[in-house]
Amino acid sequence: MPELPEVQTIINSLLKAKITTSKIIKVDFFKTKVLKNSTPNEFTNFLINEKIVNIERIGKYIIFKLTHNKQMVVHLRMEGKLFYESIDKQLEKRFLMLSIQFANKYRLSYYDMRMFGTFHIFRNNEYLISKEIKKVAIDPLNPKFDGEYLMDQCKNISKAIKTTLLDQTIVSGIGNIYADEILFASRINPLTKPKQLSKSDFNHISNNAKKILKEAIKHKGTTVASYKFDPNHTGGYQNKLKVHTRNKKPCPVCKTIINKIKVNGRGTYYCPSCQKPVGK
Repeated sequence: MPELPEVQTIINSLLKAKITTSKIIKVDFFKTKVLKNSTPNEFTNFLINEKIVNIERIGKYIIFKLTHNKQMVVHLRMEGKLFYESIDKQLEKRFLMLSIQFANKYRLSYYDMRMFGTFHIFRNNEYLISKEIKKVAIDPLNPKFDGEYLMDQCKNISKAIKTTLLDQTIVSGIGNIYADEILFASRINPLTKPKQLSKSDFNHISNNAKKILKEAIKHKGTTVASYKFDPNHTGGYQNKLKVHTRNKKPCPVCKTIINKIKVNGRGTYYCPSCQKPVGK
C-alpha cells in the first residue's frame, strides 16, 4: 500500500508535470466501482471544464482542488496508481479504471489491480467533514505532531505499538514499512504496549517518524512491490531500509539476525538485540 512518502511523491510528480495548466474535457470509465458518492454522469459533469488548481494530502488521501471550489478526493488503497501521460500513449486497459482527459492532450489515468481505490467528489470543502476524512488523525509531518501528542493519543491503548502506529485514527500516513523502520530507529520492540513506553520513547518515535518519512520522500518513496509514481519511475528508499524485508539478514547496527514475526496479522521485521522487550 502506498504510505505517506509514496502519496506525497505522487502529488509532487503530478504538480511538477504541470497538471494544473489545462481544463478537463473528457472522462472515460472502464470500471465504475471506483466511484463512491456519485454516478458516472454526476462525476463527469462535476469535472468537465474545470481545472485542477492544486493537490494536497490528508494522511494517505489525495485532495485535488478544482476551480469553482470543487474537490476530488482519491485514496489509492493497496495497488492504485495515478499516471499523468500523453493521450498519444496507448492505454494499458487491463487494470485501468478511469481516465480524465485534459485540453492539452494529456490524461490522468487511474490503474488499480485490486480495484480497492476510491474517488469521492465534494463542493465547498465539505470533504473536511466527510466520514472518511474526519476520522483521519494528523501525520508526523504536521507541526502539531510530537512526542507529547503521540503519548496523549496512545495513553488508553492496550494494543502493540506496531499496531498502534498503523491506526490512521491515531497517527495517519504510516504503514507497515515505515512503522518497522521507525520502531527500529527508536529501539522499541514492536510488541511493546504504549502504556509501557516513557515520554522519552514517544519523543524518539516522533522524531524518527519525521526524519524517516522526510528522507523517504527525498528518495521518492519505497518500492517493495508494484509502486510507481509515474509509468517509468519507482522509488529508491528500499535501498535505505534497515529492517523491513531483511528477514534473516544481519542487523546493520549490531549484526544480530533480523527476525520476522506477525503483529496483528502484519509481517513485522525487527532486531531482537536492538529492540528488546521492555524489562529485558
